[in-house]
Amino acid sequence: MRRRLRRAFTLVELLVVIAVIAALIALLLPATRHVLAMSRSANSQGNLRQLCTALQTYASERKGFLPAHSYPAPPTPRIRWPDALWPHLGVREVYLSPQVTADEAMRMLTPFAHDPSITFGGYGYNYQYLGNGRHNASWPEPWNTAFHARLGAMISAPARTIAIADANGTKAEQIDNAGGQTMDSPWSANGVYALDPPLASRSLGSRGARRASGGATGSANYGYQGGGDGVLMGEGGATVGRPGDPVCRATPAPRNLGKVSTAFLDGHVESLLPEELDDSDGDGSVDNGLWNGLGRADVR
Repeated sequence: MRRRLRRAFTLVELLVVIAVIAALIALLLPATRHVLAMSRSANSQGNLRQLCTALQTYASERKGFLPAHSYPAPPTPRIRWPDALWPHLGVREVYLSPQVTADEAMRMLTPFAHDPSITFGGYGYNYQYLGNGRHNASWPEPWNTAFHARLGAMISAPARTIAIADANGTKAEQIDNAGGQTMDSPWSANGVYALDPPLASRSLGSRGARRASGGATGSANYGYQGGGDGVLMGEGGATVGRPGDPVCRATPAPRNLGKVSTAFLDGHVESLLPEELDDSDGDGSVDNGLWNGLGRADVR
């Protein structure tokens, strides 16, 4: 009887098989990453829809008035807009962006005032036009009281008014206008629950940012932190020699494949490029058209 001989794989054949497997993995990994990214994007947009619904419910119970982004201490710990919405949407995961990276989470996760054992993070509130809690009784009007926008009264274009979106916060807390920070400065834990428009508001909302050292400012700058206007597209600039550096602005974060997941006051959610958020009429100049509640590029 003839003995059957088993033929073993040669080294060359093994290498070919390994190369084919490696090539297949290389082809599949980007697709897998993309699917995971799309899944996180869908989850984040679902969170934003629910948050916006809670925001509308909050306003409906208060004759249309919207919450402030935060309220100065006391009380301690400071109450912020997620705390205000909690009675209407008490699900912790909704307040946490699934697109926040581990490095971002270290500086962005913030304890709830009502329960410091749980945190929120990743989303910011359009406080300059919707609700600003900064005030001081000794300051002149309108800075001597907290500001709350009212749906219908000050907000006539809810479908074109940013409510809540992916947020980066700012890079610095206290700097001067001479440019103490640069493009390479690390992001700080300041303003991670807020969103600033590209231009500090003047005629509506907070009517200009406020100085931390005391007193109101109607200047073009984000006076309570230093810096300037138009930091995204380079108009004005936040630092000397580095126009366009988003140092003091609480900026939107393009986590959704280069776009910013954004909830508008009417409840719909879009993913927009940062430039689209800051240039509502597409003329190449920054404006507050998607921030000021009126949908008008000529109002700030």
